[in-house]
Amino acid sequence: MQSKEALNEFLDVIRNADQTFLDPEKGLDHQGKVDGYRHMFHLLQTAVDFYLHNDPLQPQFMLLSDGNRKLYGDNVDSVYYFTQVRGDQEYVIRGQRFDSCYLSFCVYGGDPHGELADRVSLNVNQRDIVFEEDGSFEIRLTPNPNGVNEFRIDPDSVTLFTREYFFDRPNSRESLLSIENVAPQPSQLPLTDEQLARRIRTMAMFFQCTTWVAPLPVQFPINVFLPPFEFDAEQGAWGCVDNIYCFCRYRLQENEYLKIRFKSPEACYWGLQTWNFLMQSTNFNDFPVCINKQTAVPEPDGSHVIHLSHRPVEHNWISTAGYSEAIIFIRWLLAEEMPDTPTLELLRW
Repeated sequence: MQSKEALNEFLDVIRNADQTFLDPEKGLDHQGKVDGYRHMFHLLQTAVDFYLHNDPLQPQFMLLSDGNRKLYGDNVDSVYYFTQVRGDQEYVIRGQRFDSCYLSFCVYGGDPHGELADRVSLNVNQRDIVFEEDGSFEIRLTPNPNGVNEFRIDPDSVTLFTREYFFDRPNSRESLLSIENVAPQPSQLPLTDEQLARRIRTMAMFFQCTTWVAPLPVQFPINVFLPPFEFDAEQGAWGCVDNIYCFCRYRLQENEYLKIRFKSPEACYWGLQTWNFLMQSTNFNDFPVCINKQTAVPEPDGSHVIHLSHRPVEHNWISTAGYSEAIIFIRWLLAEEMPDTPTLELLRW
């Protein structure tokens, strides 16, 4: 059977995937390797949701990350949904927005076989959408846009991500969202052997490609921020062109803490949080691992001083959540200018 052959190929991909984080040149510590094995199960679950259960002809929004399953640089303050799409179809997205500070729909072009995206082919955020008074809206992704809230879907479009950000995620209400293919589709019959084999191979490709980009390079300098950079629509992968990103690899002993200083330009949102090397947020259920534009208390000059440590600090504290070595990640959304590179001081109690 074709399905059996495809499954064996997928199992080979899974079997060899740990070499992407066990390689001595990766330089991961013991916890990083443990996280690598856990990440494989997150990828497996996501592959099934995104490419076995999801169909671009009958799309449905699938949750990308939650408190347990995390990948692709999830953000503590946000919620993301995914669906497959096709550039020869026409889709209507209906929704109602409540109290988010940012909402967008980002379409990616490339190959429809689970590979990382080649480019961002369309990005629509709340500034582009006409809403009703109650926050409801309807947008159309079509090869031939002609009117308000209609946007062009390119022939090579393959995936769509929604992004929604909040300043107070636990006490906020996420938008109600749905997607529909305008062209009526027949009732789904059981998958054929050939169809299932194709989906299994797509899952395997998604799984494999993701392990190529995570873990992040441990060659990052320690306790030094890299310069902020804008995400380029042509650089590939699943970033967002509304974002500016900034990374730092940190290393902290129990008696040490980091004092992070930066001044943000005007932006719709900025947030600073910790990731492990697999680009997964650390335990935000039990620790304060993220701080944002609204929750951080500014200095008199408008700058911010954030403290990262194993033990609590009264002023603008984020926790290591048990990691002695991991990533500090900052993102700005719709910033009016490029931020300066944040600075760090390594201090001892």
